[in-house]
Amino acid sequence: MKKNSVIILICMALFAVNVCNSKNNNGNNQTVEIMEDKTQVKEPVLGLGNLITANFSGDAWLKMLSTQPEYDCNIYNVTFAPGTRNNWHSHAVGQILLCTEGVGYYQERGKPAQRLQPGDVVNIPANTVHWHGAAPDSRFTHIGITPKVSENSAEWLGEVTDEEYTEAVK
Repeated sequence: MKKNSVIILICMALFAVNVCNSKNNNGNNQTVEIMEDKTQVKEPVLGLGNLITANFSGDAWLKMLSTQPEYDCNIYNVTFAPGTRNNWHSHAVGQILLCTEGVGYYQERGKPAQRLQPGDVVNIPANTVHWHGAAPDSRFTHIGITPKVSENSAEWLGEVTDEEYTEAVK
């Protein structure tokens, strides 16, 4: 009986390995490479969320992570397709960005843009006019934290022009 159990376990393990390999194989023993582009977005760890268009140039997705009134802050995941950025804007009390995936940029009006990578944290002071978004050739995801929601309205200003964006990401 013990011998049969071992054989069954080995068969199950081989079957599982075969199934996993078949997902990465096109039947000709060649690895299939999945290319990412603006139209095919792999879901981030925290989920992609809903497509948002207001105040963004390009495709971006928003997933709310926490909106509990007792915390008085919103926490959300934003994913930008390559080249996508939001409009110039400011927050009455400020904002925090925790960069989690890809390459992005953050720029305050009148200052050079900062290149962002996973692990970077951006503390945006109150009433600072800024934008953030993805590099031209990379998707970018960040967790945003908006503190003191009851006092922290966002003021959306004009679009970041293609010229401003191109100059910022040089």
